[in-house]
Amino acid sequence: MISIMKIYPPFKKKLENHSNDKHFKVLISFENLSNREKFLEKYQDLKILKKFDFLPLININLMKEQIINFEEEILINQIEEDQKLYLSMLDVLEILELDEYKNSQISYDGNNINVGIIDNGINKNFPSIPNSKNYNDVKINKQEVSHGTIIAGIICNQFKNLYDNFIGIAPKVNLIDFKLSYDNNEYNFSSILEILEKIDKEKIDVDILLISLATSEASDGKDILSLACDLLIDDGLIIVSPAGNFGPEKNSIGSPGASAKVITIGGLTKEFKIPDYSGRGPTLDNRVKPDLCLPSSDIILPLSENLRVKVTGTSVAASIGVGIIALIKEYDKNLTYNEILDLMKKVRLDLNYEPTSQGFGTIKVTDLFEELDLYHQQLIPYNYLIKKSIKVAIEIFIVLIFLFYIILFFRMV
Repeated sequence: MISIMKIYPPFKKKLENHSNDKHFKVLISFENLSNREKFLEKYQDLKILKKFDFLPLININLMKEQIINFEEEILINQIEEDQKLYLSMLDVLEILELDEYKNSQISYDGNNINVGIIDNGINKNFPSIPNSKNYNDVKINKQEVSHGTIIAGIICNQFKNLYDNFIGIAPKVNLIDFKLSYDNNEYNFSSILEILEKIDKEKIDVDILLISLATSEASDGKDILSLACDLLIDDGLIIVSPAGNFGPEKNSIGSPGASAKVITIGGLTKEFKIPDYSGRGPTLDNRVKPDLCLPSSDIILPLSENLRVKVTGTSVAASIGVGIIALIKEYDKNLTYNEILDLMKKVRLDLNYEPTSQGFGTIKVTDLFEELDLYHQQLIPYNYLIKKSIKVAIEIFIVLIFLFYIILFFRMV
């Protein structure tokens, strides 16, 4: 009889370096709920941390020795670590004063597109941040410039510039704040899975979901978080994830970016170079990831009249991607993730890197918008022109008066 091993291979390799009494927080998956209940009945002394139903799972603390003993348990599908995830932003630099911003005018603005953000919370106390639905009761400090606040700002910043144009890519999307609860600033698979189960069970209307975290350990896309994402994508949800900030070595894309169906976005500098921090593929099962690269370095974002932030990291790139996808989804809400990627490929720009570093490259955004009739040249609002004309006329009038008195003075002398 051939033994079927149940420990997720990357986790099994990690276990080799630890003693038998080392504890791990693990996720055990089952083929169905019936097998899970049989397992719990069989091992009634186990202390379960959490049960999940949309994927038959349990979350539990086990010693290495216990994990090894469960490897040939017929009721179990897979055992893997409840891995830690990391927010994919490297640098946030606060700067006083607000630069002048100017955006291209677009026909679409993300109206009626529901964008969910799984992050550490959105601070709605800044004037640039729109209202959002909050699906958790976790509070956020009124002054906190959280990772989630920056992500929301990049997608739909509502701070206005001198031309009364919005800064955000898709300023009218409906934001849904899936704020993560955490201990000691640590996030795990189980935290994300809890939100995914909530979306599935409560049938929350989400068009695009940004999971702006990544594991430091590489994945083959068959870890439980990646599989959970694939399941929701099959139901019509678009999920976007950063490539993570653990580059530049190959196999530096973790979960959920290694998922077969998640749109994974790597970083790009203003010089069209892929920065060293941006995660690279291939995945552990040798697939090309990321799917594409977008700007991620030294992006300046206004939060109020007196505060802007300069941010760097692949979460920035993923947020820009979400904003662009929101415009595309407003154009045609029924487009699948494959159709969206195919559309982007039509206007792709090759970065001259290996596919496992750049995916298909980057996109010429104005070409993409022209393809969908989403882009028009910048139009200066009529009201602004009137105000500017009056201001110029007054300035000219003052100068003429000043010259008149100067001439009069010299004549009198």
